[in-house]
Amino acid sequence: MQTPLKTLSIALLAGSGLVLASQATLANESVTQDGYVTGTMVIDWHSRLPQNQENDAPKPGVADFYQLDATVGNTFYKGSIQCVPYVFSRHLGRLLQEGSCQYDVNIGVINPADTSQRAVVGKVVGTAPKDREGRVDLGRANLRIEVQAMGRAQAFTSSFAGVVVSSPVKATSTLREALDTAAKQSATITRMVGEREVSVTLGDVDPVKFQRVTLAAGPSANYTEAVVDGQLVYSYETDNWFPTLTYSYGGTQDVVSGGMKWVELSDTEGRYELNVVFNEDKGGPQDEAAFFGDAQGEEAFFMSTPNRSTINGTIHFKDTYTGGVERPVKSAVTYNMGVQKLTAQQAQLFWKTLLLIPSQVYGE
Repeated sequence: MQTPLKTLSIALLAGSGLVLASQATLANESVTQDGYVTGTMVIDWHSRLPQNQENDAPKPGVADFYQLDATVGNTFYKGSIQCVPYVFSRHLGRLLQEGSCQYDVNIGVINPADTSQRAVVGKVVGTAPKDREGRVDLGRANLRIEVQAMGRAQAFTSSFAGVVVSSPVKATSTLREALDTAAKQSATITRMVGEREVSVTLGDVDPVKFQRVTLAAGPSANYTEAVVDGQLVYSYETDNWFPTLTYSYGGTQDVVSGGMKWVELSDTEGRYELNVVFNEDKGGPQDEAAFFGDAQGEEAFFMSTPNRSTINGTIHFKDTYTGGVERPVKSAVTYNMGVQKLTAQQAQLFWKTLLLIPSQVYGE
């Protein structure tokens, strides 16, 4: 019997080429699967290497290189993101280089009946500059998804838009100086645990704010555009992330909560353990154990949610250091993320959200 997972986005042999058979309804059918997002990202922090430093600051023109090779359900993302940091002069704080990220990522579809059959259908391409106030104005950038015509699938271009806001850029040269000069912010976040609402106030946070951000459609047309609003809140005290996001698309609205908990395994290894929950207030009753949960504070945001739509699993980091550099010069990231009662569309939206902010998610 053909299952929704097997027919989500099938590449069929037709004549001498691949024909993409996209069925829009399948993007919104529920999926439960371990290892729904797998793959790697290898990050070379070239701007941190001693030979690429001058007066304790990165030299202009030196980019950090993110090499991505990941599958998301029956789609894949493979390519590079190159980000250059803001660079200021040491003594006067004069701007020497504006920060930006340049994307060149192939996207494609996989035949779930034969995963060796893959077809590149387009790219995530373009540049996202960041201004001195920490704003990435995607409406003025050229970041987009371009999909080529293939078989019966028509070509289309879908652009990212809206504004992503993170911390203002500081004219500092070391991580310690950046932390010391950052304006401390607090945030109160909430979630439901069983029938009770749990709130926690985080004392030293760095939120990444999404202001009417359009997430481009693709890799195939059944993954439609969506608008995301809200925040991904990073806690300096615990290194945890807390999403408070809303996705709107096609008359549907998804509210996202939960957390990404940092677990340090050694001086060079650690992982995020994900409990990212979609539409917690719409999931129906949880099992009996949820009514007796006694987790308090941040721990309540990482309690398992067996009857809810969630993204779980891990994002694992293995870092390489070199003498005289306090931050990693290389990071090997491995994805092993599962979905529970989630649609393929919802999984793509959260993945694209992370794709927009590589320096924040992987470089803190």
